Amino acid sequence: MLPKQKYRHPALRIVLEPPVDETGLPFEDFVLASDFQAIKSHHQKIKGTGLGVSLVGARENTGTGWDKNYPPEGIFRSVTVTLKELRFTKEMQIQLTLQGHLMQSAAQLQLTSASYPLLYDAASSYLWLMQQAKLVDLELPGLFNAELADNKLGIYSVTPLQNDKQPLLMIHGLNSSPLIWYELTMAVLLDEELKQRYQVWHAYYPSGPPPFYNSMRIRKKLDELHAVLKANGGTTELDQLLVVGHSMGGIISKTLIQNTGYMLWDLSFTERPEQLGYAQQELDKVQDIFIFNARPYIDKVVFLDTPHGGSESSESILAKMAGWFINLPKNFTALMSNFIQKLGPDKVTLPMREYLSGGGSPHSVQVLSPRHPLLQGLNKLDYQRPVYSIVGSDGALSCKDEKSCSQITDGVVPFFSAHQAKAVQEIIVPSRHNSYQSPQALEFLLQVLRQPAGEAKIVGKTIE
Repeated sequence: MLPKQKYRHPALRIVLEPPVDETGLPFEDFVLASDFQAIKSHHQKIKGTGLGVSLVGARENTGTGWDKNYPPEGIFRSVTVTLKELRFTKEMQIQLTLQGHLMQSAAQLQLTSASYPLLYDAASSYLWLMQQAKLVDLELPGLFNAELADNKLGIYSVTPLQNDKQPLLMIHGLNSSPLIWYELTMAVLLDEELKQRYQVWHAYYPSGPPPFYNSMRIRKKLDELHAVLKANGGTTELDQLLVVGHSMGGIISKTLIQNTGYMLWDLSFTERPEQLGYAQQELDKVQDIFIFNARPYIDKVVFLDTPHGGSESSESILAKMAGWFINLPKNFTALMSNFIQKLGPDKVTLPMREYLSGGGSPHSVQVLSPRHPLLQGLNKLDYQRPVYSIVGSDGALSCKDEKSCSQITDGVVPFFSAHQAKAVQEIIVPSRHNSYQSPQALEFLLQVLRQPAGEAKIVGKTIE
């Protein structure tokens, strides 16, 4: 299959008719799927049944068109090779013609109209991406020097973008990256039902700026991607997006299913937007940070280790020292500084002056304080879609009263901050603020994912 391959037997010639990817571009390299091993033993790939040989096709990300919504490390796709033709040439040479099939939907699993299923190894393409992933290099810069990582903000699909599959969006937390979703992504791609049902999307954002600012930008990116897919013949599955958010990513997830009205705005400013015509240029960009509505295409949300009520650790000496080193992106600091300057400091409410004073550039650690007005305001708003909650604990996995529950914490987020009385179901799992690695949390997540869209009910056995 390699262009300059030298065969030991000159009487044999193998020709590959490679497929192009979903955008029509050719792959630059092919590797046997069997060459990729799972990072963790419990995710070892199960050999499937079907015709053909599984490969992974790869090409560089062009940075244009559809590629903007794929990981910058490259485009990696599952390809299955089958025998198309065997013939003898005049020179008595045996020629095997192999045909490559791009595997991305259930309809492509059949070789012909007859029932000949093809092998479909969805996990190997993700494993190749993981080998190339560089987002881990953006975790610390995303927090302490967001300017370096700001242009990487986006929604990246690790599976082919499709207009007839249900999106599964995963949003990481503070000082983190999409690499934390390895366990969940592999679990989905190794599940025969789920890999056919979902397309997997990862959000990335620099975590230094406050979550309300990042939430606004993530909502816009999500709106744009959803609109493009719908315009390209999108089906109802696109309107059934399921969101999983960890820690601060859970705060961002909340903003996708809440209607704020003027609540957050009134907590921040003494005059309504319609009274601020003199700051219209900045207002057009600032308003969506404080005033937004639930997205109609969201089906449900799952929170992991989310500090809905804030975290006391954000006010520790260590956190305050870290805050001194957080450099925010210029587009954010300039926007808020110009807006507050035009507005006048007297138009900022007293509780918010602590966070919007001196030019008005709060960072994420400050916003996660239990005292922050906007975090507490967001916590009072109703959810417009069903939610599930996973609470981490480095000790007890159950509690019966306020005293025993107050003893539960994952080391960062205490129980009563993560607890969601409005959740359809809530479980407590062993975790040190890393429930995305917990086997119990993963099993719970997979049960939620298996629910029909539009359905929200208790799954499995609740851990109380």
